[in-house]
Amino acid sequence: MTLTAEQVRAQLPDLARAAQEVDGVAPLSEQTLLNARHGAPDGESPDGEGPAMVWHDVDGELIAIAVSDASRASYELVVRPDHRRNGYGASLLDLVVNQVSEEGAARVWAHGDLPTARSLATSHGLHVVRELWKMARPVDGEPGIEEPSLPTGFASRRFEPGADDEAWLGVNARAFAHHPEQGRMTLADLRERMDQDWFDPTGLLLIEDVTGERPVLAASHWTKIEPPGAAEGEVYVVAVDPAYQGRGLGRAVTTLGLAHLAAAGVRTIDLYVEGDNAPAIATYRGWGFDKASADVMYAL
Repeated sequence: MTLTAEQVRAQLPDLARAAQEVDGVAPLSEQTLLNARHGAPDGESPDGEGPAMVWHDVDGELIAIAVSDASRASYELVVRPDHRRNGYGASLLDLVVNQVSEEGAARVWAHGDLPTARSLATSHGLHVVRELWKMARPVDGEPGIEEPSLPTGFASRRFEPGADDEAWLGVNARAFAHHPEQGRMTLADLRERMDQDWFDPTGLLLIEDVTGERPVLAASHWTKIEPPGAAEGEVYVVAVDPAYQGRGLGRAVTTLGLAHLAAAGVRTIDLYVEGDNAPAIATYRGWGFDKASADVMYAL
């Protein structure tokens, strides 16, 4: 490894784009790219915690990398298309597998579960332990997108950066208390996303309980169009405070977001759901969504 970690982080987005152009699927998650951007100068944090990176480079070009999440519980790997079939992916996966054997924690994501990734994982004795489905529907598909309707005592509005940050984080944390990634979002994580080019506060829709002296945030739907003006929009984060579950807010806030995306001019809407969440999958199918692809986590 002749490149510095700083140089690697600078080249990482280009490597990810090159792989996506060939494979048709992003090889690294949004959170992984954000984590890598703010990693330690040498690729390792001083206390041995936080994101880790190991990579291969040739003539000053980053050609392959394995990047961990903040807790080092999972890794993502990508090899530049014109350098594949040279053993770079296998050598990086060897390092990750050794991490699994020593700590019993590290796992590996295969975004899109492409045949080459599946073959590499199985050759190292890994098996599927988790699936994250991508489901999608055309805006003009059937059934049509519902007209938003709120239960009595609730009102909707747009997110106000700075004023709503803490309240939104509170609802998000409670709604995703048992989620391995989303439930850990911090104020720094939120503001980092708000700094991205795709962030649009008008696309973060809030539902408030307005029956008391002051409004109380009860649910939210964060939509995403990346890049701005793209033909595909995403149901990014839907959260309902557990204290307000059972009042129809999940459906209400979801339809608010779908209607917003349709009005923004996207042609397709997608979302992500755990592959073993049968009730949620059935609900989304009822709204016209079908499975488009899957991200798969492998482990020993």
